[in-house]
Amino acid sequence: MENLQNIPSTGSTYAKLVKKCFKAPKGWVFMGADFASLEDRISALTTKDPEKLKVYTDGYDGHCLRAYGYFGDQMPDIDPTSVESINSIAQKYKALRQKSKSPTFLLTYGGTYHGLMGLGLPEQEAKQIEQNYHRMYSHSDAWVQSKIDEAAKVGYVEVAFGLRVRTPIIKQCLMNNRRTPYEAKKEGRTAGNALGQSYGMLNNRAGIDLQERTFDSEHRYDILPFAHIHDAQYFMVRDDIEVVEWLNHNLVECMEWQELPDIQHDSVGLGGELSLFHPNWAEEIPLPNGASQEEIKHTIKESMS
Repeated sequence: MENLQNIPSTGSTYAKLVKKCFKAPKGWVFMGADFASLEDRISALTTKDPEKLKVYTDGYDGHCLRAYGYFGDQMPDIDPTSVESINSIAQKYKALRQKSKSPTFLLTYGGTYHGLMGLGLPEQEAKQIEQNYHRMYSHSDAWVQSKIDEAAKVGYVEVAFGLRVRTPIIKQCLMNNRRTPYEAKKEGRTAGNALGQSYGMLNNRAGIDLQERTFDSEHRYDILPFAHIHDAQYFMVRDDIEVVEWLNHNLVECMEWQELPDIQHDSVGLGGELSLFHPNWAEEIPLPNGASQEEIKHTIKESMS
């Protein structure tokens, strides 16, 4: 199922058309779950950046917060000290909120204003967004840089679950210098990105945990995993409300696991939501965490009415 990772992204022209090709056979249902904002949460938890943590501790809409950070001069009526005011950007300045998304993704993974210009932004605006991004997330930048500096000494960065990403070029070069080779800068970006992206292994860990629970239960032949795609996993599940309830409870528990020291936090957690896809993958019915059989039936009935 590796090629399912290459299907059109959600919201694109062909996304739903492709997903309509997938449905469960008779007697089974198609289900899946993805982590809630996994990359953003991991970045907040590992860097301990106050600007990132407050999205979860204070209730900010992350896209709104960043939109104000980039384009605040175009929002004279927004109060940056008010959560309610910042979150109102979702309605008052929808276009600017949407416009903030691609630059955030690019800059998060080591891009520069050159990349922003590739998205069609004028040079001056691209430079301003880049500057505003790094001003907002100076704490994160310093944390990543400290890891790269350490890699220059020891020859690797340590990522999720203690794995090491080797950095032999960085170890032999003077970094942050006008004459730093392109290859060293590229290796630095790869190492920096791995600090966050390596936590995609939490999806594998959750899948293994669930499989062990399934094998130890009466449902070992009722829940069949068939794909892991980035931070999501998908199953064929016996068309039985008791099995669906069991999966909803146990899978979410597996996804809430947060025992690695670097990602522990009193109020910022991990998790996800199980969904039923019916009549095919293109039609999603999210199920509430911890829902009873009756609540699951009600949710499905409401969604299909």
